Amino acid sequence: MIDVLLVHDDVERCAAIRNAIKTNPELSLISETQTGREGLFAAATMLTGHPRILIVRLNLGDMTGFDFIAQVRQKAPDIYIIPALEGSEGGQVWQNLLQLELRDVLVGPIPPNEIAKILASASPRAQERYDLNRAPANIEGESFVITVISARGGLGKSVVATNLAAAMAKLSDSVTLLDFSLNPGDFAVMLDDVPRNNIMDAVQQGGALDAEYLNNTLALHPRLRFRYLASPNQDFDSSTFDYNVGAAMMHAVRTLSQYIVVDTGVALAGPTIAAIDTSDIVFLITSRDVARLVAAKTLIKYLKNDRQVTNQKLKVLVNQAEIGAEISESEIESLLEHPVAAYLPCNAGPITFSINSGAPIVVAEPHHPISVVLNKLAELSFYRWQEKPPEDPKKKTGKGFLGKSSQRVGVK
Repeated sequence: MIDVLLVHDDVERCAAIRNAIKTNPELSLISETQTGREGLFAAATMLTGHPRILIVRLNLGDMTGFDFIAQVRQKAPDIYIIPALEGSEGGQVWQNLLQLELRDVLVGPIPPNEIAKILASASPRAQERYDLNRAPANIEGESFVITVISARGGLGKSVVATNLAAAMAKLSDSVTLLDFSLNPGDFAVMLDDVPRNNIMDAVQQGGALDAEYLNNTLALHPRLRFRYLASPNQDFDSSTFDYNVGAAMMHAVRTLSQYIVVDTGVALAGPTIAAIDTSDIVFLITSRDVARLVAAKTLIKYLKNDRQVTNQKLKVLVNQAEIGAEISESEIESLLEHPVAAYLPCNAGPITFSINSGAPIVVAEPHHPISVVLNKLAELSFYRWQEKPPEDPKKKTGKGFLGKSSQRVGVK
């Protein structure tokens, strides 16, 4: 499937383009705007995951089409651009189009069937452009598992887990998201998708669960480029989903995917402990209020003493949705007796909008401060939290890859 964004303000020509798109089952018109400013915003928030085509009128009212194209190329180089001309342009315009290597062009008020031919010709080139600008290939090696937990509910585990998966899918085409939270309907809303299978289909296999069955059960998200298995959308009996089943599922998924993100529910539930035991990294989310910090401290002690989770494996994230200026960052680390890996900026509005719209914020608003942190956590997870060598060994500060000079919107 190829997503199409139309930026055009001529009613009749827009109608002809829409009709042409409808005749091609490989194309989907996902956004239509009339100004360059609106078009830039739409281009920046288009979901990634497969080829994209942008049809733009060069004679825009609020900016020149070439300025618009330059900005899109800078921010989204994988988008294939088709200019729409009036038919009266001079030689310099065509020269500029050649220099920009814009091969497919809509000229004048042509009928839908002619537009359809041009779009059909452009589709393979859109795929080629997408492939050339894709994220780097997977790092070779064994699978890498990231589990998201918290001592108490309501701290945003599912938001962090789904956004980590979406961000990592930009870097790898082998990402799987598992829902061990046992909360009905969460993923259907956050991912705007209702797959045929759910996690209880796998749970019902019990000890017979194997990689082949799980592979056939996992759903491929239509836009976000990762596979996932969600909880059912209605209330269900999760009593059979115990530690052993969770461990069997983790073992099976490790053979199917290179990067696995696990969302969890109750901290000491069987599936949660199974995910923790088989993880390479555990993100423990807390907030600034004392009650949750104390609960997090208790959980940290349990993980270290009873589950042998190392300091390197456990990464604490502080969600600042409940900011308390009276509790400093140093006081938080002192109370937890564990370092904080990152602070998630406080801004509930964009997160709520991203949840309700079914578009993870790392995709919908990649430059938002929250997205910056989550994308950084995804990048570190992609590189398996290994220190990168400094560019110049003589300039090494001794602070390591993460350093202590990170800002609050960064990762420590």
